[in-house]
Amino acid sequence: MQASPKAAAPADAVRVEREGGIVTITLDRPEKRNALTPEQFSELGDRIDEIAATPEDRVLVLTGAGSAFCSGADLTAGGSDLAQMLEQPAARAEWLRRTTTAAASLHRIEKPTIAAVNGVAAGGGCNLALGCDIVFAGASARFAEIFVNRGLALDYAGTWLLPRLIGLQRAKDLAFRGDLVDAQEARALGLVLEVVADGDLAARVADYARGRAKKPPVALGLIKNGLNRAMSWDFETALEYEVEAQARCLGTEDFREAMIAWGQKRDGNYQGR
Repeated sequence: MQASPKAAAPADAVRVEREGGIVTITLDRPEKRNALTPEQFSELGDRIDEIAATPEDRVLVLTGAGSAFCSGADLTAGGSDLAQMLEQPAARAEWLRRTTTAAASLHRIEKPTIAAVNGVAAGGGCNLALGCDIVFAGASARFAEIFVNRGLALDYAGTWLLPRLIGLQRAKDLAFRGDLVDAQEARALGLVLEVVADGDLAARVADYARGRAKKPPVALGLIKNGLNRAMSWDFETALEYEVEAQARCLGTEDFREAMIAWGQKRDGNYQGR
């Protein structure tokens, strides 16, 4: 996959590559199992926000370098400064806000997001993966809501994500246990859409991403936004959202192109307008 002029340097912890409307972000600290510092998590959020604002970017794929997806926050990088900061309640909260900016960016982006989970996804790294719209896992992938084993509550939006993905009782069990869950159990629970052989993961995700990149971007964004918000709506609110979203879609060039393409029995060429 060719890197665009915007791609980060290989030494960067957050590496960005673009091809055919698909943007791949690779967390690239394999020596740390792709654990990120607060600054690197903040950079990840910035990159996601850039993708959200770039019309040519249609789909985001998130993965990790080496044998892990992401093992969460790097608590070793701050040394004595981190230890001192953690003694102060206001500083602790600010540190956490910087660490979790990418979770908000990932939730806000109105483009399909796909996690390609290779190896372990633990703590914040687990919920970073689950924050994507679609999760594919390699056969060796492992997921862990490990927080309770470290004396911590859930973070990186796990409190919001887990009940919506697998139901409240299973979410509580997973969080109470803090155990590693293998790829097949994760699929059975509903955390993962599909499990593939490790060697096939990148190709399977790329194929899926290409299919989504061909769809009308405005419609995709409105579908995603509505589904994300609808669980807190009543029926009438959801119906009214659909009316407004559909009215917007009917006014787009993409809708007209979709109708022409359907009549001509060909794929549409969508521009996001």
